[in-house]
Parts: sequence; C-alpha cells; structure tokens
Amino acid sequence: MRKISVLAAIWLIVSGLSVTVTPALAQDDFDLFDDIDEPEAKTKTAPKAKVAQPEVKKKEPVVPAKKEVKVIANEQTTKEEPIEPKEKVKVTQEEKSPKTEENEALPPEKTEAESEKGIFDNFFRDDDDRETWLESLINSGTSELFKKQSAKEVAAEKARIAKVLRNKRSNAANFDIAGIKLRMKPSEVEDILTKQGFRRLTQDFSIPNFIKWRGEELCRIHGIVGFERLKACAREIAVVNGFEYVSLERYNRQATRETLEIHYTSTFSDNLSHYIIYTSNVPISTSKASQNVYINNLKIYDFWRRIDMRYGQPDNASEVKWGLGGKKPYLQASTGKLELVDPLLRDLDISRMLNEDSRLSNVPYYSF
Repeated sequence: MRKISVLAAIWLIVSGLSVTVTPALAQDDFDLFDDIDEPEAKTKTAPKAKVAQPEVKKKEPVVPAKKEVKVIANEQTTKEEPIEPKEKVKVTQEEKSPKTEENEALPPEKTEAESEKGIFDNFFRDDDDRETWLESLINSGTSELFKKQSAKEVAAEKARIAKVLRNKRSNAANFDIAGIKLRMKPSEVEDILTKQGFRRLTQDFSIPNFIKWRGEELCRIHGIVGFERLKACAREIAVVNGFEYVSLERYNRQATRETLEIHYTSTFSDNLSHYIIYTSNVPISTSKASQNVYINNLKIYDFWRRIDMRYGQPDNASEVKWGLGGKKPYLQASTGKLELVDPLLRDLDISRMLNEDSRLSNVPYYSF
C-alpha cells in the first residue's frame, strides 16, 4: 500500500510539472513552419474540409493586337505592321447592345447603306472594301433583268414572237387526209375508209423487179418454158418467199364524189403508205354564164376554206405546201386536189432493195 501511494504521488507531481512547464503556443508560432516542406516519409494527415466560397468573375485581360513581323533577308531591321482584329465591329456592337432573348429572336436591322447596295454585294468584297469588276457586272445584269419594260419594248417583243410563230413550219407527218396518214399499212387504211363510207375499187400487187427477174431465171434453169409459165412461176416463188406486196389501192365515195389513191412501199420497208392522193370530182362548169360562174366560185371558196380550217396557213405560199422541207414529209394542195408525200420513206425502201440485190448477187455461178 505504501508503494502504491508513493507511485500515485510521483504521478501527480509529474502531471503537475507537465502542465506548468509546457506553455500554450500561439497561432503565429505555427505560421513559422508553413514554409518548411514536410518529408514524403511522414504519415498523411486527413485533408481539410473545403469551405465554399462565392465565385468571383475575373475580368479577361485585354489582348493586344497581334503584330506581324516581316524579316527581310540580309538585313537586320524588321518591320512590324499591326493587324487590326477582324471582329472589331462585332465586339463594339455587342458591348453597345447586350444580347437578350428579344434581340436574339429579331434579325439585325440593315443600315441605309446596306439596303442601297446590290443583292450580291456581300459575296464579292475585297479586303479594301472596293467594288470588283465581277460585282459591277452582276449588279448591272440584275438591274437590266428587273427593269420595267417600256411600251415600245413590249410591242417589239410581241412583234418578234408573232414573227417566230409565222415562220414556224408544220410537220406534215402528223397530217391526214380523210383519216389516212403516212406510214400506215393496207389493213389499217381499209378499216378507216370503210367506216367513212369509202369503197375499194382496185388493189394492185407488185414484185420488185430484181426478185421477179431472178425468179424467172431460176424457173428457166429448171426447165419451165413459155412467157406465161415463166411469169406464173416467178410470181409463185415471190409469194412463197414473202416478196409480193400491195403497191396501190383506190377508194371512192360516190355520195361526195371523192377519190383516194394510196401508194405503198415494198415488204423491205414493211409495206407502208408513202404517197396519198385525194381528188374531188365535184363538177365545175366551163360555161361563162353568171349562174355557173357563181356556183363555181362557191365550190372553190368552200374547198379552200376547209383546207385553211384543217391545215392552217401553208409554209410555202407560192407552192401552197406544208412541211419542214428537204426530204421530209410535205402536203401540197391545188384546187380539188391534195397530195401527202413522204420522200424519205420511198428512198429508204429503194436503198433496202439495192442492199438485198447486192446480197443475192454473190451467188456462185461458176466453179473455177
């Protein structure tokens, strides 16, 4: 017990000395050690809690204008040329009129100088803000385009259009006589004219001469003798090989005394109509009596009136002809007669027959 009491007394003495000997350090004394770097080997202490501080907007430093430095070879001096910022005008406008929701919705207002300029001013602008030759050319073109025409210019334009319409030529390939057009087959012609009251008077068949002559020679080689027999034999060969075709047809309508004559190409051109002739058989008296002259004039006037209503004014007034000219189809009229012709189709048919003739001429007649 005595030892315990002695130890307790010593402990109290030691604790009392520690309190009196170690004085409390002020805050300034701790600041002296802030500049001393702690070694990395020391234990890490718990991080201090961050205190939220109000955000302070910093003013952006004013950036001076960039300077372009040009170095000249073999010289020590340099030239500094200041370059003005490109968006200088935009910055001043934003400073003068800050953006708001209403300002963003509305488009920027144009100044008087911008409204007076042309449409394409903003697309062609030099660095020195000078007008280029291309800009002036475009502006002059747009001004001519949107310029209001005077009454004199409008009248001149109408006269030009009327002249073009007068000089416009007709395409006779689209014309027809009593419903018959060029390049129609005999079966089509028959169906159309029969419905209109025409009756077929004659129908002629033909064989190309080179086919007929070669057929006769072939029949003669095989022992056929006599003119009629040779002709019949050559025709039979042409029919079997499909060379016989309808070359001419005549139709008539007795009630109106009208006649149609249609010529066709050979089978080498599909047997199509290439020449149509219309004839009116209305009698015209040769008497000089007033009554007959009056009746004749009525008939002639009615004929040309119907021609004008159906085909319009002729392209060639002196020849009374409609068409594009050259080898193209044309229509020609005279009193009581019409001719619708396709020269190109006829020439095409002839050239095809010549090609066929040259092909058949390669038959070997000799063996040496």
